[in-house]
Amino acid sequence: MPQRQNHRLALRLPVSIGRRAALSADVSDNGLCLESPTLHAQGAEVSGFVLHGNMELKWTGRVAWVTPGNPMASTWHKLGVQFTHVSPGLRALLSIRQRK
Repeated sequence: MPQRQNHRLALRLPVSIGRRAALSADVSDNGLCLESPTLHAQGAEVSGFVLHGNMELKWTGRVAWVTPGNPMASTWHKLGVQFTHVSPGLRALLSIRQRK
């Protein structure tokens, strides 16, 4: 995992990446760290949404880094996603959460 360059907020949010369930570990204005049962390749273009109540707040991005999990220990994969597009609703949610 590379050195983080932006302020990160530890925040657990339900996330869908390619219509597969995941959880955020932390977020910033530029991306998020996800824990996922599905391994994605570094450099892959991905899209998904953050589930907030009954709203799907969409985003697209690129997988910046990957740390494979250990299926023998039942640990999920970790991946860093750098946003290429964030919906206005998600941008507002991240802004509000970072002010708290």
